[in-house]
Amino acid sequence: MGISVNTTFSQKAFADFTKIKFPLLAAGRDLDATRKVLSAYGVLDPKRGLARRSYVIIDKEGTVRFKSIRPSNREQDLLSTEALLNEVKKINQAS
Repeated sequence: MGISVNTTFSQKAFADFTKIKFPLLAAGRDLDATRKVLSAYGVLDPKRGLARRSYVIIDKEGTVRFKSIRPSNREQDLLSTEALLNEVKKINQAS
């Protein structure tokens, strides 16, 4: 799932453009003015009121099992698909 402070309209346009097939949660000021959702996931940048670029893996029960907040938006700080799949495998093995 992706979470952004953008509006629902913006999230849908982004998903359509990038052909993303997973859900995107819109946590724009009109929907989450107090930033409770971003705070709950621990990804809120309180100074800017924005979500920090992060990876969060949630298990079937809704428990956050993995979280990695990117130190910057630079390409070198992206986690590879392989790294993320390895985290999913670890979670599945522990279950």
